[in-house]
Amino acid sequence: MRIERHPAVTEKDLPGIYAHIARENPVAAERVLDAVAQTFMHISADPEIGVLYPAQNLRMEPVRMLPVTGFNNYLVLYKVETEAIRILYVVHGARLLPRLFGRERRE
Repeated sequence: MRIERHPAVTEKDLPGIYAHIARENPVAAERVLDAVAQTFMHISADPEIGVLYPAQNLRMEPVRMLPVTGFNNYLVLYKVETEAIRILYVVHGARLLPRLFGRERRE
């Protein structure tokens, strides 16, 4: 299935993750981004691979969550739509996800 990224994933999430890791280790930052791309491919091949995110907001119910391959501290949150998989967020798992969703609602 085709992958579509929310613009904030490309403009904010991935550059932020890279910058944070690259301060200490640029090579590791590249590995994380490569693993994110690999995770996107896994999701594309099997959209149901992620678990449903247990949101209290019913509008969020169809959102799925999958750890980044080899970097389980990072999560990909996505929505399976009719013709594509929409990547909504790539975030560190320590973030307060309900607060993030409230501030930065992405559809």
